Amino acid sequence: MKSIDEALALILEGIAPLDAVRVPLAEAAGRAAAEDAAAAVDLPPFDRSAMDGYAVRSADTSQGVALRLAGGVAAGEVSAEALQPGTAAPISTGAALPPGADAILQSELAEAAGGRVTPAQAVEPGRHVRVRGEDLRAGDVLARAGEALTVPRLSALASAGVGELAVHRRPRLHLLVTGSELLPLGAPPEPGRIHESNGLMVSLLARRAGAEVVDAGVVADDREATFAAVEAGLRDDVLVVSGGVSVGPHDHVKPAFEACGVEEVLWRVRIKPGKPMWFGRTQTTSSSGTGRRDALVFGLPGNPLSSIVCFCVFIEPALRRLQGERDARPRLTRGRLTVPAGPSDGRTTFLTARIAPGADGVLEATPTERQGSHMTGALGESDGFAIAPHGSGGLDAGDAVDLLLLA
Repeated sequence: MKSIDEALALILEGIAPLDAVRVPLAEAAGRAAAEDAAAAVDLPPFDRSAMDGYAVRSADTSQGVALRLAGGVAAGEVSAEALQPGTAAPISTGAALPPGADAILQSELAEAAGGRVTPAQAVEPGRHVRVRGEDLRAGDVLARAGEALTVPRLSALASAGVGELAVHRRPRLHLLVTGSELLPLGAPPEPGRIHESNGLMVSLLARRAGAEVVDAGVVADDREATFAAVEAGLRDDVLVVSGGVSVGPHDHVKPAFEACGVEEVLWRVRIKPGKPMWFGRTQTTSSSGTGRRDALVFGLPGNPLSSIVCFCVFIEPALRRLQGERDARPRLTRGRLTVPAGPSDGRTTFLTARIAPGADGVLEATPTERQGSHMTGALGESDGFAIAPHGSGGLDAGDAVDLLLLA
């Protein structure tokens, strides 16, 4: 049985980013750059005014010496004529300086009357001028390959004249849910059957992680149907099967994996909930019909809490690696316990918990009273999980722990 770190290393080993595609900036948010993204223009792209006022030749300015007013320049306009000696041109913030001007006399330091403007003081060269290229030069790299395209980076790229970027295409995640006992969402109750929720949960988490989801629905506990569904799912980048990865007489998923040429990499992880998780790989023809590539194959336990934990810890980082995020890991944050807690059964234990900032702003986790992979009601009362590592023994109130937030 593998530790979480061992299992994650085996899953992420050798994952190569998917093919690069070019997309508009608006579609690149939250994705990783497939290549270095550089400024297309200097920023500012021309010498421009940082103030409302008057464009002047600094050498012409003296306290109390009036300058003749010339034609004005608004933002978005360009003066066709050079500023003549002894003149000043009204100018708006952001407007391009007319040729010959080298400073801005701000409105508060000037008095205009009778077609002339009088400075209250001399201004030095460059006063209130934003010089071309002082922020960025064309070719300056603003996002390195593999870096996340955050809102600040996209804002800088947009300002620097970039309209589209190279990113890695979104992975296609093929989702199967197995179980003859499962009822559709909202269906009337039936004896011996339960409502299916893992498909909805995996779909939501996968889309949040940037994947395109192919939802193949629920497959009954039938050998032939399971084999056919698995074979179809292997045409996509990632196959996730919920349920059926144990060794009971009605568990057909693992035999289907073997029959379809999926190589088992690991089965069972020292984690609670989620111990029966299965992972393997197979080389298959791409969905476009060209080339060969590895399909990542995950078998999730059927209990909702187990599936959520395994998805967040193992599948989400794999999806992000496929999209070019070099150092993708589970999204954990630090916090502290408000009550004593500890791992269970010698496994790293994910405890459903209410999580909120303490008085000092540090996140505080209070595990719910009910714990267990079957306690979906407790999940509904929680904001995520507090993680008690295996081998940590009992943890006290105030001890620091990793948190997995679900909000």
